[in-house]
Amino acid sequence: MIPEQFGRVGVLLVFALSFPAIPLIASWAFYRFRLRPQNPNPIKDATYECGVESEGTAWGQFHARYYLFALGFVIFDVEVIFLYPWAVVHGSLEWSAIFEATLFIAILAFGLAYAWRRRALEWR
Repeated sequence: MIPEQFGRVGVLLVFALSFPAIPLIASWAFYRFRLRPQNPNPIKDATYECGVESEGTAWGQFHARYYLFALGFVIFDVEVIFLYPWAVVHGSLEWSAIFEATLFIAILAFGLAYAWRRRALEWR
């Protein structure tokens, strides 16, 4: 039983290591045997984002509110994902499960109301 399980883990490990390694080795081989074109120029080396030339360096500082907004989005998004399984099987659930889902939604609503009351959702 144990060798069989380690064999499965070994096969998965081989796949996990080979999938990123194969493209890297192929890229190196194409470079080494000159199978891909290599003619860099300033236009190809320029940073291009959405058709707009970049300004300044890559070490620009961002306001901390960007991260707070992103964190709030991720928190509420992940919590809403937890409601999906309940929504799929809600017809066959008992009343206790429906009560628990309602309590979960109430906690989410309380968190949103708290953030709204503290003006955390406004950009100042």
